[in-house]
Amino acid sequence: MKRKAICTDPSWSGRAHCSRCAIRNRVLFADLPVEALNDALLVIDDLVYAPNHLLYRMDDHGHAVYTVRRGLVKLVRYLPDGTERIVRLVKPGDIAGLETLINAPYKHTAITLNEVAVCRIPLSVVEHLDLHAPHLAQQLMLRWQGAIDDADRSVVEFSTGMAETRIANLLLYLSSLNDDGSGFELSRHDMGSLLGITTETASRVIADFKRRGLVTELPNENAFRCDEKLLAKIANAR
Repeated sequence: MKRKAICTDPSWSGRAHCSRCAIRNRVLFADLPVEALNDALLVIDDLVYAPNHLLYRMDDHGHAVYTVRRGLVKLVRYLPDGTERIVRLVKPGDIAGLETLINAPYKHTAITLNEVAVCRIPLSVVEHLDLHAPHLAQQLMLRWQGAIDDADRSVVEFSTGMAETRIANLLLYLSSLNDDGSGFELSRHDMGSLLGITTETASRVIADFKRRGLVTELPNENAFRCDEKLLAKIANAR
C-alpha cells in the first residue's frame, strides 16, 4: 500500500481534499459545502492500494467506510468448500463497508482487483457530518440504493443464462465504467467467481470472443477492450 496525493498542493499529500476531488460530484460528500468538511478532512486518508490488497475481512467490526475513486474492489464471500464467490464489484463513486454505519460487521471480504485509489472515512466523521450536515442523509440513501441496484444486476445479468451471455453482460458493464476507452482488467478466475462459472469456461468463451472480434486483449495481462455493439447482441439474446 502507498499513499499518494490526488491534488497538486503538496501540503495535502496523503490527505483527502474533497473540494478538489476529481469525482467530487459522485462521492459521498457530493452535496456538502466545503466549510462542512474542514474538520472532517483532517482525518480522511486518501490511499492507493496495489492489486489483490485486502481492505477488510468479512465479520470484522470495522471503523471506516471506503469511497472508491479509481479502480475496482471485489466483495467476496467464501463457500463451505473454500470456493470464492464475488458478490459485487465496487466501482468509482461507490462505498465499500456501508453496513458498518448501522453497527453491523462487514458482510464481505473486500479485495482490490487492480490498483485502487480510495478515501478511507472513519465512522466518526460520517456520524459527525450526519448531525451537522443534513445533506449527507440523501447521499447515504443514494449509496444504499446503488448497492441494491448492483446486487440486482448480479442476480439478473451475471447469474442467469448461458455462459457467453453472462460474460457479454459483464464485459459491457465493465466497458461502461471506462469513459476514456482505455479498456479494463479482469482475470478469467475473477470472471468465473463473479458469474458462477468455472475459470476454464470463462477462458474458453473469452478465446471465442477474441476469434470473433468481439474483444481485443491489450498488452497488459487480463486487460480488454470490447466491441459493445456486437456484444450487446449476445447479451440481449435470451
